[in-house]
Amino acid sequence: MKFRSLTIVLILLSCLYSGGLYAQSPPQQATETVQSSQGTSVESPQKRFKPEGKTGQALEAEKKKHSSFSSFERWKMKLSFWPRKGMLLLELAIIISIGILIGQILEVSGTMRLLAIFTRPLTWMGRLNREAGPAFLMAFQSGAVANSMLIGQRDSGSINNRELYTSVYVVSALSLFAHLPTFVVPIGVAFGWEATAALFGVRVLAIVLQIVITLLVSRFCLARFWTGGVTPVGVAGQGVKSRKQSKNGFWRTVWVRSRKTLKRLLSYLLPTFIFMAFLEYYGFFEWLGSTMPGLFTFEFLPPESLVIIPAQALSLYNGAIAAANFIDVGQITARQAVIVILFGSMVTAPVRTFRHALPTYIAILGARPGVIVSISTQVIRMLFLLLCTLGLMAWWH
Repeated sequence: MKFRSLTIVLILLSCLYSGGLYAQSPPQQATETVQSSQGTSVESPQKRFKPEGKTGQALEAEKKKHSSFSSFERWKMKLSFWPRKGMLLLELAIIISIGILIGQILEVSGTMRLLAIFTRPLTWMGRLNREAGPAFLMAFQSGAVANSMLIGQRDSGSINNRELYTSVYVVSALSLFAHLPTFVVPIGVAFGWEATAALFGVRVLAIVLQIVITLLVSRFCLARFWTGGVTPVGVAGQGVKSRKQSKNGFWRTVWVRSRKTLKRLLSYLLPTFIFMAFLEYYGFFEWLGSTMPGLFTFEFLPPESLVIIPAQALSLYNGAIAAANFIDVGQITARQAVIVILFGSMVTAPVRTFRHALPTYIAILGARPGVIVSISTQVIRMLFLLLCTLGLMAWWH
């Protein structure tokens, strides 16, 4: 029975890995067009930049090497706005369902104990139950699946609310490792070995510090007064009941543990996703992405940042190509370009991530906690990135 369950889990994980569709937030090289209110593709207000020199052309070549879309993804990109959103909604519902089912399969089959060995340092540091561990492994492939696994464990009584929210913050940081190659390698290779080391070092250090401090705060501060959790309405006693029903069969037990959580999460997902789709359809995120960079001016950055950061609001690579053009004409150095790109990501990336992550957080955690967690994860991420970027500036200075 345990071998059969483990085989099924491995098949599901391999499907997720080969599909590449289930990351918590999309790659930064996402399409650079937006939809008008009539559903047609229009130019964004930010200017698109084309490589004009050696550095920009090297960046463009590296981008092509690391930008691989499946035929299914390319097919989705060709769809009009609402059919594409319908496909994304269906995918997200499937992702959440898979996450909940995987978590219960691992627990019922006993495979959870084996996987928890690999995440023991993290669970020990945060004083978390081992049931939270497998979600940390899944975070490298899909934050949405990992969070769904966690909420299923909370609803079955395996972890409490402190462990749930601590783990969600850790998952949000771990999932960033999956996106590092999408921008660190191409930009670093184009700008030189020093830029590669700087970008990679700053991002990795920021992620590691975020994870470690989150776990230590949970262990030494939150655990002192947050000793238990409130079981959601409708799932009280679910864990005890499902254990009594385990005699009815493996899959019956998995389904009994999962169905109430599935119904509640999917009922949150539909209205939230539709609301966010309407905001995107009427240009709210386009307006926010073009307006937000103008609210932040960094006087200590070179004047070229006033061009690079707004360009970065369209896409990370658009900002990087703008920086490469300035490097090629000698207006800024590669070091200055790295610093500008890091500060630009603090301003522009949260808008893109918030746009895609909010429906998932609300669907998994509920309306109020979902909004709080989605905003706070971005704030925390920006603070640690800012701290490490300032450290890099001091080192170079």
